[in-house]
Amino acid sequence: MKEIDIRPADLFNEFLKLSVDDINTFFADKSLFKHVRCPGCDSNVSHHGLTKYDFTYLQCLVCGSLYCSPRPNIGQLEEFYQNAKSVEFWATHFYQETADARKKLMFRPRAMLAADLFSENVWIDQDVELLDVGSGYGMFLDEVKRIGKFNSIVGIEPNEQFAQICRERGFHIINKYAEDITADDVSANIATCFEVLEHVYDPCTFLRKVQKALCVGGKLLLTTLTANGFDIQVLWQHSKSLTPPHHLNILSVEGMRHLFERSGYRILEIETPGKLDVDIVLNAYKENNFISESRFVNLLIAQNNEKTNNAFQRFLQQNNLSSHIQVVAERL
Repeated sequence: MKEIDIRPADLFNEFLKLSVDDINTFFADKSLFKHVRCPGCDSNVSHHGLTKYDFTYLQCLVCGSLYCSPRPNIGQLEEFYQNAKSVEFWATHFYQETADARKKLMFRPRAMLAADLFSENVWIDQDVELLDVGSGYGMFLDEVKRIGKFNSIVGIEPNEQFAQICRERGFHIINKYAEDITADDVSANIATCFEVLEHVYDPCTFLRKVQKALCVGGKLLLTTLTANGFDIQVLWQHSKSLTPPHHLNILSVEGMRHLFERSGYRILEIETPGKLDVDIVLNAYKENNFISESRFVNLLIAQNNEKTNNAFQRFLQQNNLSSHIQVVAERL
């Protein structure tokens, strides 16, 4: 997999441009922003991490997580996700134009992981429900349905446009924020949540609500960004993966452990299986001549050795140093 496969530069740069425009539209009044503690370990001990598009990110001195504070309040974020041009562009252009590659390279493997969770547990002879939190364009739901192991598939999607797209594909969608779901909405054996945690106002409240939507012993498969990742660490404020107001929480691996413990889960697996760190960094250096701080990265570029780059990416995966983190946890 390469970065260009799932986020072509022209499409992604247009998305980033629209995101900056949306900041001026939805977040001009920063007096409404709220200061928050570390979303990972709940510490209030931090220092300045970076500033991007006039948003401040703090770095926790206890667990190393990176988080936006002060951040837009819940009402501002809800209005943004319902009406922003960057969100609409993601739904109507970006997702559609990258659908085939994302289905093959991202959502099909994720569906297989969900099926593996099903096979590893005691529900084989029972009616099993899968809940997908943040269903977006519905490609993961398509792949899960294709596998055919789950008796029921339910999606939670707060954006009405995305929700309608999923309904038109035949799926049962709860058009709410996860924080607003009730016990009457769903009770699932397995929940999935891909690239959502970095967007939410309060990750602990979010995960506790997801936990309530799981049966006791139910499993959650979650992926997000992590501050430990090579491309995040190298590119820092230049990282396209760290874009306010979309990305508020970039937790460290240790911060993720704290967060899941505080939210009522037992972590079964935590790893960083990302495949794109090296490619993302090399592309960023080639695209922006002003990013030239790392002699090591410049050496990789000069060598231009695919075998070396692949070996280094495997090293990052094996040592929890990729920016793509995956957690499997059990509801207590």
